[in-house]
Parts: sequence; C-alpha cells; structure tokens
Amino acid sequence: MTYSGKIVLVSLSGYVPERDEQFLRDLIAARIELFCVICVGAREWENALDWACVNDEGLGEHTIVTTSHEHEPLAEVIGFAERFSTSAQHQSQVIHR
Repeated sequence: MTYSGKIVLVSLSGYVPERDEQFLRDLIAARIELFCVICVGAREWENALDWACVNDEGLGEHTIVTTSHEHEPLAEVIGFAERFSTSAQHQSQVIHR
C-alpha cells in the first residue's frame, strides 16, 4: 500500500502490537510526516509510533509528528491535518483500522 505523508488513523479496536507493529513500520518506511489518531486507544497508537521511530541507539531515522485525538470529531482532525505544514505537500489519508 502507498501512504500519504499525512495519515489520519481512525482506530476501531485500539493498538495491538502483534497485529499493528508492522503497519507502523510500513508508515515509517514510507517516511510519513504526520500521524494523527482518533477514537479507541489513540494515545497508545501515538506512543507506539513514537517508540517505533527510535532505533537501538535512541535516535530516530526521521521525525514524524504524532498527535492523539481520542474524543474529537473526524472532520476536525482531518482539518487539522490539512492545515499542518510539512516539508512536501501531502493530502491527508484517512485509514480505518
């Protein structure tokens, strides 16, 4: 799958490492710049991506801004992502997972 530089994740069941770690690694490999999470377990998703970005030496390969919006409407989070400035122009990509 191809990912935009701005991801808005609608979490349907929360973060489950065994199921979701590869997805986060794929986002890192795609060099996304913004990761916004809403709904179930938003903060856990945010923390998981933050930790996945850090290598064994404690350094990140590149910066991904992460935000959690557990109780905010999807339209507001998409609006935030659209206005968020990144190094390249990206459309926000909404993923339900």
